[in-house]
Amino acid sequence: MGLPHIDEPVDIKNRIKQLERVMCAGSNADCDKIVVWNNNELPRYLWNLWSVELRKQGYSWQRFIKVLKLVTGDIVLWALKDTLTWDELIKKISSMLETYKGGD
Repeated sequence: MGLPHIDEPVDIKNRIKQLERVMCAGSNADCDKIVVWNNNELPRYLWNLWSVELRKQGYSWQRFIKVLKLVTGDIVLWALKDTLTWDELIKKISSMLETYKGGD
């Protein structure tokens, strides 16, 4: 798809971790999903840097969010569990965006 490389948003990751400490009691998958989507910080970060290329591929903000929701578990692994690197997460997101390019 040719999306530009972007730096890991460590500040966003840290805010997600802080929110998880405040909101979630122990390991709670439902709560983890909620905190990674809080304020759409990560999606906004990605969209701000990728929107020009994504629009060329037919993506709107709403469609981008739909596809990004499919990798919520991977976002949790990156942001909260530290078992997925930023580069691995970006590869998974890029692959999913490529898979759904041109259709819902």
